[in-house]
Amino acid sequence: MSNHKLEFTFPSDTEILMTRKFDFPKDRVYEAFADHETHRHWLGCGMGTCLESYGKPEVGEPWSFKMDMGEMGQFHCFGQCLEAVPNEKFVRTFVYNVPEIREQASVEAATFSEENGTTTLQIRVRHLTKENRDGHFNSGMEQGAVASYDSLEKFLEGSLVN
Repeated sequence: MSNHKLEFTFPSDTEILMTRKFDFPKDRVYEAFADHETHRHWLGCGMGTCLESYGKPEVGEPWSFKMDMGEMGQFHCFGQCLEAVPNEKFVRTFVYNVPEIREQASVEAATFSEENGTTTLQIRVRHLTKENRDGHFNSGMEQGAVASYDSLEKFLEGSLVN
């Protein structure tokens, strides 16, 4: 496994920016990120497993995934693809299906750039308010995102088998 780590910054009061490098071409990183068929191999926040995932990286298409987080229960996230440029950009709405926050959708824009075989994935999450952004970040998403993107790297290496 590489020494690359997921980094978090806050470009504005309503945004979270996650940046992670992968020692793989951007077409492979994009495919694993955007193709629901791969999610069961790496998505699960390091604390559970992806039970199901569907959706296409095509404008207007719905997407959804459900995770089993053991004692914490099952969680469902869903949204709609807003923009998809293969190997470059994937933008979607993101709704965490929990009654208290279901109405607080965010927009997640992932961009993929490559230099010398290393891909930089940047995910900018835009919320409507600072309170929503802070609630999202303080919900445990940092730990879950770090674990998921570490698992994505293992999946790309071929060393993650489920």
